[in-house]
Amino acid sequence: METGTIVIIVAAVVVVIGGAAIIAWLAVLPALYTRRLRARFGQEYEQALEAHGDRADAERDLAGRLSQRRDTELRSPTETERADYARSWAEVQQGFVDDPVGSIRGARGLTDTIMRDLGYPDGPVSEDGVHDDASFERRARDLSVDHPDAVARYRAARAAGHLAEADQTATENLREALIAYRGLVEALIGAETTRGAQVE
Repeated sequence: METGTIVIIVAAVVVVIGGAAIIAWLAVLPALYTRRLRARFGQEYEQALEAHGDRADAERDLAGRLSQRRDTELRSPTETERADYARSWAEVQQGFVDDPVGSIRGARGLTDTIMRDLGYPDGPVSEDGVHDDASFERRARDLSVDHPDAVARYRAARAAGHLAEADQTATENLREALIAYRGLVEALIGAETTRGAQVE
C-alpha cells in the first residue's frame, strides 16, 4: 500500500473516531449539566421542575439564578452580628409560648433583617411587614443559589405562617413555621447557635 493511501485511511479513521467522540460528548453533556444543577440546587431543582413542567425550562431558570447571583454581592455575617442574630432568635423563640402569632411575625421580621443585612435584594412589603408574592419569590430564588436546602424551609415557614395567621388557633402550624424559620436563620448565619429554647 502506498504511503498516501495509508495517510488517507489513518486520517479518515481519526476523523471518524474524533466525530464519534464529539457526538458521545454532546450526548453526555446535558446529563452532566443536569446532574450538576441537581447537586447544586437539591430539592429546589425539583421545585423548579414542578413549577415549569419542563426540564429545559427549569434548568434555564436555575442557570438564570446562578447568573443573577453573580451580580449580587452578598457577605457573611460578622461574629458580632452572628451573636446578635442568635440572641434575637432566642427572644423570638422564647416569645412563642405567650404569643405564637407574634413570634412568627418576629421570626419573619428577623429573617428579613438578616437577609437584607447580608445583601439579599429586598422588595416591597405590606403594612404588616409581609413581602408580596413576587418579592418573596425573588428572595427565594436568590436564596436558592447559596442555601438551596434553606429555601424549602423559607417556603414552608411562609406557608405555615399564612395558615396560622388565618386561623390563629392552629398552634401546630405556628410551631412548624417557627422551626422552619429557625432552620433558615441557622443557614443564613452559618451556625446552629439558635437552638437555645427548643420548640419541638
